[in-house]
Amino acid sequence: MPGMRIAYAGTPEFAVPALRALAASSHQVVAVISQPDRRIGRGQKLAFSPVKQAALDLGLPVLQPSNINSEESLAQLKALNLDLMVVAAYGQLFSSGLLELPHYGCINIHASLLPRWRGASPIHHAILAAERETGISIMQMVKRMDAGAVWAMASCAIAATDNSQTLHDKLLPLCGPLILQAIERVADLDAAPVEQQEAEAVYCGKMKKQDGLVDWALPATEIERRQRAYYPWPGSYTLLAGQRLSLSRVSVAASVGTSEDEIAVGTIVRADAEGILVQTGQQCLRILELVPSGKKQMTAAQFAHSRSLPGQRLGDV
Repeated sequence: MPGMRIAYAGTPEFAVPALRALAASSHQVVAVISQPDRRIGRGQKLAFSPVKQAALDLGLPVLQPSNINSEESLAQLKALNLDLMVVAAYGQLFSSGLLELPHYGCINIHASLLPRWRGASPIHHAILAAERETGISIMQMVKRMDAGAVWAMASCAIAATDNSQTLHDKLLPLCGPLILQAIERVADLDAAPVEQQEAEAVYCGKMKKQDGLVDWALPATEIERRQRAYYPWPGSYTLLAGQRLSLSRVSVAASVGTSEDEIAVGTIVRADAEGILVQTGQQCLRILELVPSGKKQMTAAQFAHSRSLPGQRLGDV
């Protein structure tokens, strides 16, 4: 099929593989759109988004409008005579005028098996829900969030040890081949996308920093699953004597003794070479690796060394 004139809108690492696949295809990427540069770190240096950096490496023109729906931005995009816009975690909502601007409209790369987990944090929520698989869906964009008909889909197994970072990394290789497959279907006059079943739609919102605060009254299995879902962001954390401890790696452990009901949740039952054992609402959780406030990551055994931890309670301010 003849190559399409495509604008690509994306910002984080998740959006890079599809951009590289398009750049290597017969299609013409006439513009890459990414969020404005941000100041990061203590030095507040301007940093390029992963998508902008990839575009520059590929020699592609980059646009960074503060508002992609502004009259100036729409006029600039209209002048490109676009066949299609491909979007992946760009970070701004699209107006009706923008959705209708390319000849074939806009298609979005979403990290779930739609209609499940429409919204901002599908990878996190697939782990939180203890699901065994997730995937990538490429849908036609409409005004309602992630509600458009699906052009292509690919699944990916979720391992019992996956966290949001490892699952994100497993999904990345699916994006490039799938976007090329979806575009072939978009251009095929005999092909039609599959409408989503609204009755099966499930939504998820943005993650917040406070989501990571550990509730020790929950079962250990739930705390462990949340820790994996929240790693690396927003991260799971607790307090010890008012000091923050970020939990990098944990596991579920058997309860200690027969007097579990007499041990307050959050109490450190044991601290040894195997880690820090903490009583939860059901069973114990073993902390394996952590990051004390202002320090680097260390094993729980290293943190426990020369400290008297048993009997102290996590979560108390």
